[in-house]
Amino acid sequence: MSQKTLKNQKLTVIVDSLGAELQSIKTADGTEYLWQGDKEFWSRRSPILFPIVGKLKKGSYIYDDQKYNMSGHGFARDNEFKVKQGLLSELEHELEYELRENEETLNNYPFKFSLKVQYKLKENAIEVRYIVKNLDEKVMFFGIGAHPAFNAPIEEGSFEDYKISILPDKGRKTIPLNTAEGTLFLDRAVVKDESEFPLTRELFSEDALVFETPEKTDVIISNNKDDRTVKISYENMPFLGIWSPYPAEAPFVCIEPWCGIADDDQTDGNIATKFGINELLPDEKFECRYTIEIN
Repeated sequence: MSQKTLKNQKLTVIVDSLGAELQSIKTADGTEYLWQGDKEFWSRRSPILFPIVGKLKKGSYIYDDQKYNMSGHGFARDNEFKVKQGLLSELEHELEYELRENEETLNNYPFKFSLKVQYKLKENAIEVRYIVKNLDEKVMFFGIGAHPAFNAPIEEGSFEDYKISILPDKGRKTIPLNTAEGTLFLDRAVVKDESEFPLTRELFSEDALVFETPEKTDVIISNNKDDRTVKISYENMPFLGIWSPYPAEAPFVCIEPWCGIADDDQTDGNIATKFGINELLPDEKFECRYTIEIN
């Protein structure tokens, strides 16, 4: 494991090679915006979800008539990435990491791949880009997503002083979770008009809030104590999860744009027909990105 730092006049960002995971986002005054991990609540900070997002029904899937096991959110977060581009000068504000298949991943995911993760610091924002390439000779199936956790409260106040706003302000489809299995009840999905969610513990009593977000989307964390905000912006990432542990009184909330999603409760387990799955032909690339803006 090794860590790299990106820094400009407004932000200092630290990334670890294990999982290519964000470790810290601090403003010039030293205020930490990213959750710092605590096993009492949740030890991770901003894991990358690949090659699945969420949980599989019974922890397994079928590909080419063979059963494979995989834990929730996949294996990328627990693998060491290689730094592809280091800090070349004081003006360098970009990092690139890469993960490729290995003997262990092939046991549970029978595809050769390249997953590149790029971080770019721009003023008061961090752009995060995922690039997936199929290095195999067959069609590759995958999901990928983000899971950054942000302090709430950032400094003063309490969890309940904060709210989440999803823009544009419109109705969007929400999908309930089977809390016992971590799978989706797709047949119970409904369109709800809510776009603003005051943070309470009970908000997460049925696990994560899951939305379909087919258009360009902004998710804003704000509070009634000061003017500090976090804005997560993305497009071409058709799902969104919002999560904080329940009933634990954890001082953070996760904003999770996804290209992929948990299994439907009624799935037959075939990864090729899994709801929300992405597929790549040999040598094809897939890209998506999101931005974290600190104000």
